[in-house]
Amino acid sequence: MLTSLASCTAITLRMYADQKKWPLEKIRVEVDFEKVDNKTIFKRELQLIGNLTDEQRARLLQIANACPVHKTLTNPIEIQTSLS
Repeated sequence: MLTSLASCTAITLRMYADQKKWPLEKIRVEVDFEKVDNKTIFKRELQLIGNLTDEQRARLLQIANACPVHKTLTNPIEIQTSLS
């Protein structure tokens, strides 16, 4: 799941920056997790390399939080299992 979150984040950021023609040269995403009181906490650190303004960096942080894997992990999840 960590790899999925990191990959989805990087791809989402790249697509957005390319669409906006922003000077985002490189994206580095590190993801880790810890268990605290029966709760899983994902920790994601972004490094955005390029001549970006503070406003562009802030927008890219918002976009990172909108990647599909992030959305899935932060919404209620239900797993239904059946045998066939």
